[in-house]
Amino acid sequence: MHLARTSPLTSTRRMVLRGGLAAGGLAALIPHNGWADMPASIPIAGHLPDLQFSMEDAETGQPVTAAAFQDHPVILYFGFTRCPDTCPLTMQNAARLVHRLGKQAAGLRILFVTIDPDYDTAARLKTFLAQFGAPPIFTGLRGTPDQLRRLAARYGVYYKAPSGPNSPDPVSAVGHSDATYLFGPTGKAVAILPTLPTARPKLPQLATLLRPLLKTA
Repeated sequence: MHLARTSPLTSTRRMVLRGGLAAGGLAALIPHNGWADMPASIPIAGHLPDLQFSMEDAETGQPVTAAAFQDHPVILYFGFTRCPDTCPLTMQNAARLVHRLGKQAAGLRILFVTIDPDYDTAARLKTFLAQFGAPPIFTGLRGTPDQLRRLAARYGVYYKAPSGPNSPDPVSAVGHSDATYLFGPTGKAVAILPTLPTARPKLPQLATLLRPLLKTA
């Protein structure tokens, strides 16, 4: 079952439970009325480790680490190109956020980490992300199974994907949690953005959150 096929509310709740955030004490940051009034952002400063990874940049085909994105606020999302719903919706919302930020958006970096690297070649990642924006704002990342496993574990991300570039029944075989993370220009975790992967992203509030980070970038 692909988590993104469920409603955004259900997906986000599963993200918290499966992603281990509640176990880490972040459940206390969710309003007492639960997800009925989902906040634009949930502060996570001091609760999650700094941005750190080593992967392949789909645009260049070269290895890249988190150091390449220092001095830029980063939105980090895990997904896959053959996703029928939440992944393209999240990137569409990210593109709308970029538009809202105007010239300031030049300093933003949106990283799409594929959880389906056997199928998501660099070319497929580039084609997918080109629907929403261009480098350097939008970057597709591919990792080895070990690199992906370590990065997902670092931020409590649940995922599953078949192996092999032509695996059958791809959509139903792929699943992932829909957590969307924001890191500051120094790589420090800032917030989870629970509405970005939904049909009702709170773009004005997200733009307000990002503008001070972009000024210091």
